[in-house]
Amino acid sequence: MKIHTSLLFSLLAANAAIAEQAPKWQGDIEFGYYQTDGNSNETSVLAKGSASRKHGLWTNVTKINAQNSEVEGVRSEEQYFLSDRLSYDVSEFNYTFGYAAIDKDRFSGYVYQATLAGGYGRRLLKNGRLSWDAEIGPGFRISEFDNGGASVDGKTEEAILRLSTDLVAKVSETATFEQNLSVERGADNTVSKSVSSLKTKIVGGFGLKISYTMEYNEVVPSSNVHMDRQTAVTLVYSF
Repeated sequence: MKIHTSLLFSLLAANAAIAEQAPKWQGDIEFGYYQTDGNSNETSVLAKGSASRKHGLWTNVTKINAQNSEVEGVRSEEQYFLSDRLSYDVSEFNYTFGYAAIDKDRFSGYVYQATLAGGYGRRLLKNGRLSWDAEIGPGFRISEFDNGGASVDGKTEEAILRLSTDLVAKVSETATFEQNLSVERGADNTVSKSVSSLKTKIVGGFGLKISYTMEYNEVVPSSNVHMDRQTAVTLVYSF
């Protein structure tokens, strides 16, 4: 019994030591809320999260977004997005990557769009104040249209070519600018997305973030527009 107890404590101590040595996740948690009362009643809730972890030559980045808006008690916007990117460093400036994402936007004309891609990445610039990565690779996308009276409906499955670039610039000791641009080109549809943001540190791990997002779908139902734009101001906690 003493031997089993000693072995159990040894295993617990070993796991604790491994946990302390393992790299931790780093990232941001964002939250925004907007409400008006009076001549018009409108509420909007926005939550975002991003986390990255580097372990040896591997780097994992996960992002999640959710937004809900109501005008006069009627839902006017509902969107959810989740992505995960895993990369492996081949050399100091070259890497391979795998990417998976799903986007559900109730008012975009799509039930959902899911993407799976992989390929080659290159670090164009990397120093103490600036990093710039670019990626290219083949992939596969599934899109399901909302067929509620639209001119296009059903589900499409297509091969795509995905290109993306990420720029992170440290503007000052308390401010960081980020620019992300991606294009997914397929035979049936091309989806482009641009996210520009400026994050400033307030105190401790808390900060303020201003972002501008543009998303373009080449093919949409006749009742929907091609371009969606969003300007957001969120409170950020960095960990």
